Formats: sequence, C-alpha cells, structure tokens
Amino acid sequence: MGVFDIFKRAKIGIKEAGIGLVGRSSTVYSGKTDDEGQDITLQQRYNNSYNNFPIVAASIDITAEQAVQDFYFEGPHSEELTRWSEKVNLPQKFASIARHMLRNGNIWAELPNKREVKLIDPRTMRIWRKVTGEIIGHSQEIEEQSKVLWGTTGDKTKDSTFKTKSDIKKIVHFPFNRLAGDKYGNSIIHPILPLLEVKDQIEADLKVIVRRYAAPIIHVKVGDEQHLPSDTDINSTQSKMKDIYADTEYVTNHLTNMDVLGFEGKALNLDYLLKHVDSNIIAGLQTFPEILGMEGGATGSSEVKLRSFGRHVKALQRCIKTEFEDNIIIKHGLGSVKDKLFWGHAEEREQEIEFDQIRGLVTDGIITPQKANDLLPKEFREVLPPELENPTKQAFISQQQNQKPFQKGADKIKDKPTNPTLTQKEPGQRRVKTDRASTSKPMAEAAA
Repeated sequence: MGVFDIFKRAKIGIKEAGIGLVGRSSTVYSGKTDDEGQDITLQQRYNNSYNNFPIVAASIDITAEQAVQDFYFEGPHSEELTRWSEKVNLPQKFASIARHMLRNGNIWAELPNKREVKLIDPRTMRIWRKVTGEIIGHSQEIEEQSKVLWGTTGDKTKDSTFKTKSDIKKIVHFPFNRLAGDKYGNSIIHPILPLLEVKDQIEADLKVIVRRYAAPIIHVKVGDEQHLPSDTDINSTQSKMKDIYADTEYVTNHLTNMDVLGFEGKALNLDYLLKHVDSNIIAGLQTFPEILGMEGGATGSSEVKLRSFGRHVKALQRCIKTEFEDNIIIKHGLGSVKDKLFWGHAEEREQEIEFDQIRGLVTDGIITPQKANDLLPKEFREVLPPELENPTKQAFISQQQNQKPFQKGADKIKDKPTNPTLTQKEPGQRRVKTDRASTSKPMAEAAA
C-alpha cells in the first residue's frame, strides 16, 4: 500500500470535521448525522438476565423501589404538578422508568398531551443526532419497519419513510450511566453478563451433581457362576435401573447383587465457587447482600454499605430528576424553571438524622427558626409563634419600643397634674419631690 493510499480509504467512525465530536461508533456516518441503532441482541440478553436470575431481578427492583418510593414538588406550580402526577399515575411511571434505566440503560416516555404519559419499549427506539452531539430526532422501528419519527433524521428522504411524525418535544429519553460520547445509556447488567453465564453453567452442572449425591451410581450384578444370566435378564434389569431417584426402592432375588459406588473424595465442592461468582455479581449490581437479605446480622461495615447504597440510589434519582425537570416540566408547560422535583430519603433513619441536625443548629443559635423551616419539607416544618413569623416586622416593633422613655409604674404627673410636689422625669434622671419655690431650679441646685 502506497503512502497516499490511506487518504483514499473510507474513514471508520466519525469524520474528522467540526468541533467537539462526541461519537465513538465504528460505523460510517452518513454525512453529519449519527444514525447508529441499539444492539437489540444485547438488549435481549439484559431482559433474559432480569427474567431468569433472581439475584438480578431483586437488585434492580430494590434499587428502583428505594429511588422512587416518595417524591414531591416545590415551586410556584407545585400544586398543579401534584394534581397532574396523580392524574397520570406518575408514581407507577417513575417505578417503571427506574427499572428500565437499570435493566436496559434507556427508556423513552411519550407525552402526546398533558393528560397522558406513555412508556415505550426501549428495544424499538433509535436516536438520531449530529456528530457534534445535538439530538435531532427519535424514531421507533418494529420488525425493520419505520413506524414513528419524533423530530428528524437529518435526511428528508428518510423522514418520508416513517408513517407517523411528531414534534421532538413530545418524546423524552431517560438514559442511565451514559458516558462521554455515548448516545444510549448503559445497563447495570452489562458488566456481569460473563459472570451470569458462568453461574448458569455451574448451576446446570450442580443439578447433575445433586442427583448423583441423592442417587449415586449403582453397580448391579445379575446371577452368579452357577446361575448364568441370559441377555433377557440383563436387559430387563438394566431398564428397571435406568431412572433412579432418592425414594426409589428395589426388591430382588438372591441372584441380583446391588453395590453403590462411593463418591466420597471424588465430587467437587462448588460452594466456594458459587459464593465467589455471586459476590462478584452483587458487586457489579452495586447492591449489598444485607439489602438482598442474603446474609443476616448487622456488622460494623453494614452501616457503611447502606450509606454507599444510598449514594447509588441518589445517582439514579438525579438522572430521573434532570430529564423530568428539563424535558417535561419546562418543555410541556407544566411549570417553570423554579419548579423542582424532590425525592424522599431512601431510608427513614437518614431523614430523621438530617432533621435532627437542622433543629440542633437552631438550638445552638447558628440558624434562625425561619431558616430551619426553609430547609425542611413542608410536611415537617414547625409552627412558629406570631413574633417569629415575620422577623422584619418584629424587629421594627422592638426598635420603636426601645426609643420610648423608660418609665416604671404609673405616671404620677399625669394622674395628679395639680400636685406641686411632683416634677417631670427627664431621661437619665429620677423623679424628686420639691417645694413650690424650687420647682423651677435645676435638680443639682435643689439638692444643694
């Protein structure tokens, strides 16, 4: 190959043009559009793993349930958003979204109107984007037929092949664990697929081993030197011994001798190997045995594991929160940038500790009761006395009171204006009794 032949070859991956290219595909892009689809075979393996391995299903279900079990809205349109969420059954939708994000790495939600949220099978979806990363369209393809297009493919000829078209704002993509350059999310199952194959093979072999332990190999002797068995006798006995179970019992005559072949020291103990594989699967799923109920008893490290799992749950919550606020609340006119989605705590203990810390700051005088109420959710805020409800007004009242002359007891001059022995109190002076002649003299001269 000549030196200049390299410039004549078709370039693989992204064309080196433009600024900030984001794709990492090994396919040749058509023009400036990335039309790479999902690996459907890989998606099917994710689904099979979830449906056939209890450890995978338990991990995904527990994580999803912890993430979306409680949520609320705050902002100028919080009441409208709460009513809307009840109308579209948003709690159930959030639970399905969280499961699909963990299992498939992606889930799409269609919002045809403000009264409906429809989830779409992620295996049927494709993303269209520019090589610089801008998402320009989402499409649904079933059995290699172009069904629906939201937005555009970047090519008007391809756009015309879709039967139904809609605005890209009516479709929302929820990806999970999407790295730089990735167009689709990544399933949490992906790193453990090889381990699941090993686990499946071990458990298949274990069935054979368990059967051998329950009903080991038996050597049957038919007849003896004086009574030679015929072929019919041997075949008949063999057919009876073909299927042996733990509760199988045989009654024979003196010409049939049955010996059990020992297996001690010959069978492989797979307990350690299974535990090793399971522990690696659990680590890949980021769910600890204590949470799955696989190990009893709380240890010193269990608290650390629970906190780590809580951070894992919060990462999933952030992914859902970002897409929901940006692409549903704002784009669909359900609220504004000031309306926010808040998740409840993954565990009540964590919530109680945080609330106690906030109240402790008030007790120590670090923050005011009003600030503490701002930090607490509405349902946990405390009712403040009237003088603390409006601190600005209370400060003004206190200032006005401090500017008045200090008086103690009743105003005797006001009560007895004709008494010549009384004089007006001046600030910083005491009332003194004087005679009529000294009423016009200063207090110092009267004292002299």
